[in-house]
Amino acid sequence: MSSRRALYAPGVIIGRWDIASLVDARFALDGGAMFGVVPRPEWERAAAPDARNRVPLLARCLLAIDRDAGRVVLVDTGPGDKWDPGRAAHDALDRAGLGLDAALARRGLGREQVTDVLLTHLHVHHAGGVTRRGPGGALELSFPRATHHLQRRHWTWAHGPSDRDGPTFTAEDFELLAHTDQLHLVEGEAEILPDVELVLCEGHTVAQQLPRFHGDQTHLTFGGDLVPTRAHLEPSWISAFDLQPVTTLEEKKMVLAEALEDDGVVAFGHDPGMAACRLGEEEGHPVFRERVEL
Repeated sequence: MSSRRALYAPGVIIGRWDIASLVDARFALDGGAMFGVVPRPEWERAAAPDARNRVPLLARCLLAIDRDAGRVVLVDTGPGDKWDPGRAAHDALDRAGLGLDAALARRGLGREQVTDVLLTHLHVHHAGGVTRRGPGGALELSFPRATHHLQRRHWTWAHGPSDRDGPTFTAEDFELLAHTDQLHLVEGEAEILPDVELVLCEGHTVAQQLPRFHGDQTHLTFGGDLVPTRAHLEPSWISAFDLQPVTTLEEKKMVLAEALEDDGVVAFGHDPGMAACRLGEEEGHPVFRERVEL
């Protein structure tokens, strides 16, 4: 499959929701960080590193359109375009030919038509695009008419993270929301939109929320940083960025088992060549079965 087809696939219908994967940027992170305790000879077969030991990734978001009510929902915003050159070079950030403006335009949409931004969490590769610089250089909301949904506990954590995960948050990405009426802080697992359930996960960061779109006897779950790539379908392949890796292990087993039971779709947050998949079973464990085009 060509990279263009992998990036610009047509989407899938889950119940009332028309769901597509949008790509904001390419980037790369240290392979050891992405795969934690997995030995390099194992993970490099799934993700070949560059000369600086970085593996290629995409910043994937979801676009979900409610075909009954007309809501336009964006899940995560990608890293955005506010990065300074040094930091962009460190992460090999590349938005050439990508970006949410272009991705939305291919579907006949603009930023002003997004009604809801559902943030899994506020790490820079997921929420950097919440704000952008306006014509005069001042920060403004990238999606000016959207309600932004986020877990209250995560909002609190992002304002006082630990020394370990502090560098993954940048206040200018999200602090503007505190001065608007467009921030909806969610209390735990909830159904905040029709047929959209929030699955709460605590292993990667405090109160990461993964949206699950329900259809007729099936569902689609956005894996965020719980299942960022196809390689991370293996439960023990856990990022070194995770604050509570043992918790991640149990959460991942649960999410994958539920997808297997429903013949559900798992959508990846960072896989460079695949937006989503369905699972099969091998020796009692969920495993990759087939690619799903989003």
